Amino acid sequence: MNNYLLLISFSYIALVVFIIWTGFGKRFSGKSKIFISLVLPVVYYVHWLGLQDSKGWPSDQTLPTQFELISADIVEPNQLNNVIGSIHLWIRPTDTGAPRAYVLNYSRELHKKLFDTKQRITQGRRQIGLLYDEGSGQSGVSVGGGMKLGFRNAPRKRLPPKQ
Repeated sequence: MNNYLLLISFSYIALVVFIIWTGFGKRFSGKSKIFISLVLPVVYYVHWLGLQDSKGWPSDQTLPTQFELISADIVEPNQLNNVIGSIHLWIRPTDTGAPRAYVLNYSRELHKKLFDTKQRITQGRRQIGLLYDEGSGQSGVSVGGGMKLGFRNAPRKRLPPKQ
């Protein structure tokens, strides 16, 4: 269970406690009830933040250091429609892990790199993404946070020998 699910669970428990306290606590002053009314939107906001990073939503967290790229979706910036642009990656962190969506800020260099990488995927070559420190000297495209992202062909999986 990740921290966000714990955060969501806590927010539901806090909400129930607040409702019971305000509903059944006739002895409490108006000030305390106003305080609870002001705190409740904060609980909803924390809950919303927890939902954003739970499974199913694209994460804006740092990518794993090595992963398999399943697909990418690129939304180019458009000033006329007030779209800032973004890049969504659908990745599998390990061979046996569940896929996860990530979102990155749009950059023209990353767009070009992913275009070439997606063509290799359509040709049947699995692609491995590697996240490097910008100071490591490795080739790649800057993705912010002092990190570079590069791609290479995955080694072909060998079938086990027949028995």
